[in-house]
Amino acid sequence: MPSSSHPGAKPPRARQNSRPQQRPNTRPNQRGGRQQQQQHERPKPPTQVMLYGMHPVIEALNNPARRCRILWLDQGKERELTNIFQPILDAHDNPPPVQWTSRDYIAKESQSTPDQHVPHQGVMLRCAPLDPLDEPDLLNLPDGAMVLALDQVTDPHNVGAMIRSAVAFGAQALVTTDRNTPYESGLMAKTASGGMDRLPWARVKNLGDTLEQMRELGFIVIGLDGNTDLGLPQLPSLKGQRVVLVMGAEGSGLRTRTKGLLDHCVRLPTLPDFPHLNVSNAAAIALYEIANRLKA
Repeated sequence: MPSSSHPGAKPPRARQNSRPQQRPNTRPNQRGGRQQQQQHERPKPPTQVMLYGMHPVIEALNNPARRCRILWLDQGKERELTNIFQPILDAHDNPPPVQWTSRDYIAKESQSTPDQHVPHQGVMLRCAPLDPLDEPDLLNLPDGAMVLALDQVTDPHNVGAMIRSAVAFGAQALVTTDRNTPYESGLMAKTASGGMDRLPWARVKNLGDTLEQMRELGFIVIGLDGNTDLGLPQLPSLKGQRVVLVMGAEGSGLRTRTKGLLDHCVRLPTLPDFPHLNVSNAAAIALYEIANRLKA
């Protein structure tokens, strides 16, 4: 396995710009006052992602579409990790360089917050984020395809958990809005247990417009909502159809326009006095049921 000694020193960082920060731009408004630039600007997509843990890192290395840059491995587990990763790297068209380092270094670099315990398992990979799925490819999925769409789900834990369930039950794609959806991250990949590298992800400008296009092309659009009479088990057979399952954000649920685009609005058959499932658990149940309907 190609390697280099790395006792724990951090990799070089890009130099920060030494120029003083400029004051935010302002412009006059119609009343003659000054209007300050918006403080909460749209977050930019990451240029690199730190993946950690066995499943996310192995799936990333096995994904030909993933551009891998550096693989860090725990030097205290050299024999075990060599047996696992050497065959994967040997089969890789462009394997990343390997750096053996301390477990503490991996723990420090994989933490998104200082107090967060990250189960990295002695494995960390720096890589480029995956390219998004193009809308034409999304719209041309074959008969029998199942797609998961998220209507402004913002919690990366929930997004990762739903990606994991979607892959487990055979979904072919994920669709989210470009805004109000977290970008790919190590935390999301860990929660998805490697599923992120198996599920093509389309980030669209307007979810309603995309759902409308999909309906026009024959997709069946199904959404979960607790305030409807139709139960999930009452769905008809979906055999041979293309189906989109739409999940809304916890609390606010599906937006009004999204609800108006549903072919079926269904609820889970939970107890009336205890309907408290989070969105990722609800999605797992719905994906399982729809996967069965696609076969029956």
